[in-house]
Amino acid sequence: MNKSKLGIYVISLNGINVFDYVRRALPRVILSMDHSPDVWRAVKQISPNTFILGRYYVDDGEQVFNQPETDALNFFNRMRADAEKMRGCYDAWMGYNESVIHNAVQAVNLSRFYVKWGQLMRDAGFKSAAYSFATGNPAAGFPNPDGSGSEPNYWPLLANGARACDYLALHEYSAPHMQDGAGYLCLRYRAAWNALPADARKPILIAETGIDGGVIPGGADAQKGWTFFTNEDGYLAQLKWYDDNLQMDDYVMGATIFTMNAWGKQDSFAIAHAAKIRDYIGAGGPPPPPHAMTLEEAVLQTAHSVPWMPVNNTAALWKFAKQNDLQDQQTDELPFTYNGEKYIAQVFNLGILYVKVGDWNTIRVIPK
Repeated sequence: MNKSKLGIYVISLNGINVFDYVRRALPRVILSMDHSPDVWRAVKQISPNTFILGRYYVDDGEQVFNQPETDALNFFNRMRADAEKMRGCYDAWMGYNESVIHNAVQAVNLSRFYVKWGQLMRDAGFKSAAYSFATGNPAAGFPNPDGSGSEPNYWPLLANGARACDYLALHEYSAPHMQDGAGYLCLRYRAAWNALPADARKPILIAETGIDGGVIPGGADAQKGWTFFTNEDGYLAQLKWYDDNLQMDDYVMGATIFTMNAWGKQDSFAIAHAAKIRDYIGAGGPPPPPHAMTLEEAVLQTAHSVPWMPVNNTAALWKFAKQNDLQDQQTDELPFTYNGEKYIAQVFNLGILYVKVGDWNTIRVIPK
């Protein structure tokens, strides 16, 4: 049988025996919020090919991105000490958890946040996973329930943030069954993959999955996990259904079941003692080694991780600069208005060119 793509989510190492669980389950993926280098180094010795994703916790109110580049730098600086401590233990880090976007401006700002954070992580030698949106998020162009057209699709606006990071993290839950609302809740990752440009498609990590009553309208079932809706056999059957679907998509690395620990109403999310689920995860033996990136793939990933400067080699300013040996362009064309007239400026190595729009034969240069 194929090795399961299911794994585990660890909020805390207290109260669980992670060594015994990993020896038995050999999961493909683990998400850790408890940053103990000795423990996770030992876990890697037990299961070297298990992919471990770290999460640095910050309160929801602190997950700001109104000033994207500044906020990304602040977040990076806050997590830097833990990232250094866990270097060589974790394979990657996720960013913010379940950010909410309500409009295009917020989508662009969040994308800018991840462009900056992804660059900071890469420059420091860490791998990064973008977004970690909540189940059913972000808006991805699905039809509105009332039939009045469709919701917006924010994924094209989020593409730059995905390009700048190494992985795409998402959360997928449903209730009372994982199959309920399939495609819109669980398996929504396929819509994200299809909506992103090819160069922004990164390996997907489902950083949380399972049964969560919070998706049921009305709010009365919030924080009700699987034990409110089924028994272990029923939950395992639903997880198998989900796993079978993950197996169809090579670009999905795995999905962590939330959670090993006692959490939610009546500890209803906990799976630490669900031996049948553990043994199902372990039935396929050790996880396969991760895909080894070729040098060309590394070059392409690096090249696509930053915005490219547009080059319009048919434009008057570009031609003038080449004819007058002003060397290479340093900016895109920069439109501005002066005394009610529209102009374009552009910076080159040896001069700043400007021209009134339409008066292409009267280009001026300010030497640098």
